Amino acid sequence: MNGKYSRLIKPLAYFIALSVPATVGANGIDKSTDDIWYPHPEALKQAVDNSEIAPMEDYSNRIDQPSGKGMTVDVELLAKESGMRYAEAEGAIKAQDAFARYGDRVIARYEDRIARMWQEPAPGTQSFIQFVGKIPAGVAQDMRQKRVPANVSVTGGATISLKNQIKRAEAAAKGLRKLGYINSSSFYDVINDLIQLDIKIPEHARNPDPQQVLQAIQNELKGTALSEQVRSLSRKNIKIKTIRGDGPIMEFDHARGGNWVRLSSGTRWCTSGWSVSGPNGDGIITAAHCNGLTQFEEEGGLVFNMNWRDQEFSLLGDVEYHTTNHLELDDFYAREGEIRDVSSIRSTWTMWGARVCEYGRSNNKRTCDHTVQATNVIVNYSIGTVGNLVRVSGDDSIGGDSGGGWSFNYTAWGVHSGSNGVQSFFTPVQQAEAVLNVTIKR
Repeated sequence: MNGKYSRLIKPLAYFIALSVPATVGANGIDKSTDDIWYPHPEALKQAVDNSEIAPMEDYSNRIDQPSGKGMTVDVELLAKESGMRYAEAEGAIKAQDAFARYGDRVIARYEDRIARMWQEPAPGTQSFIQFVGKIPAGVAQDMRQKRVPANVSVTGGATISLKNQIKRAEAAAKGLRKLGYINSSSFYDVINDLIQLDIKIPEHARNPDPQQVLQAIQNELKGTALSEQVRSLSRKNIKIKTIRGDGPIMEFDHARGGNWVRLSSGTRWCTSGWSVSGPNGDGIITAAHCNGLTQFEEEGGLVFNMNWRDQEFSLLGDVEYHTTNHLELDDFYAREGEIRDVSSIRSTWTMWGARVCEYGRSNNKRTCDHTVQATNVIVNYSIGTVGNLVRVSGDDSIGGDSGGGWSFNYTAWGVHSGSNGVQSFFTPVQQAEAVLNVTIKR
């Protein structure tokens, strides 16, 4: 296990190290390790909340999406771009998918009790789930019966839920804006258990005063209905990163003209995201900052009209919904000439640390060496604030790629929003479905 993750996990209560022999599970994941953490039987009795004991369904080896060309292509791209061997990349992605499947079921049942969820970026294969208080009895029973994927470590002992940490980060963004830091972002860092604040200022400006920043956040929290424990934010709960330079902390990628979705003038402006069904009929979703879109261009030049129906360009995300006058299939372009069917969507909370691919019509290139660095990111810029974004490593997009899909294999992940030269941002599809009242076709 990577040293920094080991340091995070080892202090957690109720856990001991256990060496296990090398084995390969039915799902093809190498389970051999000398540093996997399992609960000590006696400690587990103390750590488990026995208020409910119904076990969850055993789905640790279930395959939800088709295998084949899509997976092979994306794993090959990941291996080539990151310098990994194919087998190494494939094993990491299988572990990533196993964590996502198990995590989805945990979220559905214990959303309010989850404190942290993350995974080691490929080539790492270990994932982590921590609960507020004691481990729920249903999860503990899964652990005893070995129905939790071998690469997933489960602990209890946290005091604040992930939902409330996200609310803290939202308060932080408001506080930064009131202090005049209009080029800034905030999010809850699940790995280091703190609120991360990135503040971009001119080259010769004075560094932000940490105490002033803390006071501004505390002032925002005072007016909320959150508990005293959640409102009690201290200096050790925040980390400030100062970025020197001019311009916005994130730029929306629509300035140079993309492909597929166009202005009424015929100018190619942004990229279509995903086919959806919604309250006004079938259509597509793209980025909300792509204003004035009225046309949808098929590969080959055939053009259809679009009608704007709804959008969200706020703390809830950067997405909009258009209906079209023709049938929309559950297909997407993984890259030029390669069409895939959507089989599933990726839940936001299981994204942290995962690898994901991007494709934009303007860039016309699919890249898969992107690691999710943060979820539920709030970005302040000159005229407003956009939230519920996912931040990933790498910036392979250009103007016109906004609205395009982020994906891996046949799974839809997000709708591209912008970038800053070293990182990219997208609205997760789970959030897009919720705020626009649409369903990604699959």
